Amino acid sequence: MQQSANKILSEKKNFYFNRGIEFVIKDPLPKDINIEKVMGLLRANLPVSSYEGIKNVYFGKFKILDKRQLTALHLKDNIYIDSEEATSEKNILDDLVHEFAHRFEENNLEDIYGDGKIVNEFIGKRNRLYSLLSQEVKMDTKDNKINYFDFLNTDYDKELDTFFFKEVGYEKIRNLAPTLFIRPYAATSLREYFATGFEDYYLEGGQQLKNISPVLYDRINALEANSDFKRS
Repeated sequence: MQQSANKILSEKKNFYFNRGIEFVIKDPLPKDINIEKVMGLLRANLPVSSYEGIKNVYFGKFKILDKRQLTALHLKDNIYIDSEEATSEKNILDDLVHEFAHRFEENNLEDIYGDGKIVNEFIGKRNRLYSLLSQEVKMDTKDNKINYFDFLNTDYDKELDTFFFKEVGYEKIRNLAPTLFIRPYAATSLREYFATGFEDYYLEGGQQLKNISPVLYDRINALEANSDFKRS
């Protein structure tokens, strides 16, 4: 009976999540992944505002993910997860919470950034990172055209992203600035700074975030306490 139930579950393609959202398995996930368990954890732990407006979550192989070299993406009110990279329930949970964080941010921009405090915290950290990296890496060379003003830009910049990831390397950033960002990817843009913080808060309890990015921690904590964001 149990084997039969597991077989039915593994062959099921659509799973109802919440508020009209379905998890759609376009291409198979590993057999040991229980997607309903993942959904239960999301429902129990994330605020409703993190998925309000989402249409569906799709698992499969998608050209947009391959093109951008991503494992997950929030795009046009849907979330896409690379089924081949979804190697464990923890892996899926991490990706989903990160992408739901982007939705939460879109739904609450004024409450998050209105007073400018998180922006100031992020720019302050970028300033410090620039100082540290400029002592270790040549910024403006034939291959690198990065300057101080690039570090003041809070939006995503592909050239700066490539510089962090490929030219410098996340390991070097982590070693140079272990207490600036909860992980190097948080330095990529203001949006990723928020999303990585949101992820740490809801998946790891937020203690590291509280120590490293106290302004961001306090803002997420305040929004979490707001009844408008209660779970359902």
